[in-house]
Amino acid sequence: MGCTASTPYIEDEEDPFLQSQKANDAIEQSLQMGKQQEKNEIKLLLLGAGESRKSTVLKQLRLLHQGGFTYQERLQYSQVIWADAIQSMKILIIQARKLGIPLECDNPENRPLFEAKRMILNTKALDLIDTSVAGGSEFLNDYVLKYSERSENRRRIQSTGKAKAFDDEEKNSYSGSDKSDKNSINYEEISKNLNEEGDEKMFVKNQPKPNPKSFSNHDIASSISLLWSKDQGIKQCFARSNEFQLEGSASYYFDNVGKFAEPGYVCTDEDILKGRIKTTGITETDFSIGASKFKVLDAGGQRSERKKWIHCFEGITAVCFVLALSEYDQMLFEDERVNRMHESIMLFDTLLNSKWFKDTPFILFLNKMDLFEEKVRKVPIRKYFPDYQGRLGDSEAGIKYFEKIFLSLNRSNKPIYVKRTCATDTQTMKFVLSAVTDLIIQQNLKKSGIL
Repeated sequence: MGCTASTPYIEDEEDPFLQSQKANDAIEQSLQMGKQQEKNEIKLLLLGAGESRKSTVLKQLRLLHQGGFTYQERLQYSQVIWADAIQSMKILIIQARKLGIPLECDNPENRPLFEAKRMILNTKALDLIDTSVAGGSEFLNDYVLKYSERSENRRRIQSTGKAKAFDDEEKNSYSGSDKSDKNSINYEEISKNLNEEGDEKMFVKNQPKPNPKSFSNHDIASSISLLWSKDQGIKQCFARSNEFQLEGSASYYFDNVGKFAEPGYVCTDEDILKGRIKTTGITETDFSIGASKFKVLDAGGQRSERKKWIHCFEGITAVCFVLALSEYDQMLFEDERVNRMHESIMLFDTLLNSKWFKDTPFILFLNKMDLFEEKVRKVPIRKYFPDYQGRLGDSEAGIKYFEKIFLSLNRSNKPIYVKRTCATDTQTMKFVLSAVTDLIIQQNLKKSGIL
């Protein structure tokens, strides 16, 4: 009988089935690792109405966990703040006239103040800064929207008087008019738009106008400082700034105007915390805090920005909602017939009870505490919220009143953690943010089943 040939032994790695199985195992392992990394990454979403200073919370996180700000950012803020300081003083002069507040600088016999006023009204802030360093077209677009009379009139005409939240109506309500401004912007148009109506009436007849080209930064800064410190009408107008739109840190700009006027001035951390550059779109910032990886999403708060929010709603670990507590007597920039607090209440209600955040914890920052405590001594909360029963000047009662309103909006069992903050105060925010990050890490560990 002949011998039967034996079948050669095939190694595992040469077996197509085993090769395929190993490849699947590797893919599965990679996916599991990716899921674990995703679990370990904590995603925070910073939300709030415009000018609540939610971006300042992000700035504080950068100071604490990312080494602060770049040299380029410091130069950018110096340009923006210098322009805003000039325009803010110009706004006070013009608004005083509209409110019927007498100004000492209107009296030609008070020569120093009179000349200081003329200089400010004849100064074009954009002639004194490097707009490319300030932010280029985005800065120019924001500048026109904030300061041109045409934009102010358009906002007034389009005012609805109704608080709006993030919803389908909000997404469809953006008309694109702001976008067209951005596309068509040019320097000549900006200069034309910034000639405030009625400025000429503030000059005495037959008085020659000063030559703007002869103004130095030092001269302009001195004029701002003089008007701020010596004209009581300017201070009275500033005390009523809740009745018009004014930069929230205007007083800080005026107190420190000399340094912002210096060519090449590099902003300090405090300057940047006080300064404001409008957030457009959604920014992502990564932090490493201990063994945890954080991704913080900061979304622009004004109405025209909210249509973009939905793009960052998935996979959020916690929502940080920033409420400007001191703005109970102020109106929105976008709609000057809507109280800012009413808008925040509507917005918080919609987000808190949204299907997107069904099981997502919320952290409510009651921000601008320092301004609130100062304001309640002068401006009754009951004037704007008639059902408030607390005593005039009782800041603690006021805080508890607004806290109760926001907590009462919770129609689920999700946790809401309330923190009192002053976003520009680094020491306070260091303590608060450390407590918040610890809280979020614990929540994330529980959610992932580790605790």
